[in-house]
Amino acid sequence: NYEEGYDDGSGMIDPNTGMPIAAGADGNKDPRLLVESKMVKLIGGWSCEECLYSSKYTTDVRRHIESKHMHGHNNCDACGILFDHFSQYKQHYTLCHKK
Repeated sequence: NYEEGYDDGSGMIDPNTGMPIAAGADGNKDPRLLVESKMVKLIGGWSCEECLYSSKYTTDVRRHIESKHMHGHNNCDACGILFDHFSQYKQHYTLCHKK
C-alpha cells in the first residue's frame, strides 16, 4: 500500500491511518483537525472511527472523541507545555498558536 509509511516530513503520522497529521502554520498539530480525522460521516449523522459511538450531531461526536480517545495528544509541540486534558490543549492552541 503506497499510503503506508508515507511521511510529509513533519514526523507527525497518525498511527491509525498511517497518514500525516495536519499541522498548523507553525507546524503544531491542529487539535480540531486531529479530532475530525477520527470522525466518520454516516447517513444522517456521524460516528467515532475508534468505537461504536455515533450521533446525528457533530458536536456530540467531537466531544466524545476528545474525552475518550485523545489521550497522548496533550503536549504542545510549539512551546512544550503539557496539559492534563485535551480540551485545555485545544484552548491553548487556539489562543496562542492558531493564525
